[in-house]
Amino acid sequence: MNTAWWLALAAVVLLALVTALVDGWGRGRRPRRRRRSGRDGSAPGDR
Repeated sequence: MNTAWWLALAAVVLLALVTALVDGWGRGRRPRRRRRSGRDGSAPGDR
């Protein structure tokens, strides 16, 4: 059972790390495109 706990913990940590990296990478790329299109017409009227 000791080994199972460590393997489960390592799997959860790795999954969380991969999820955080993919989420950060996705958020880093997508908003740039949206901001550019939003600044052209939507942003000044919204604020």
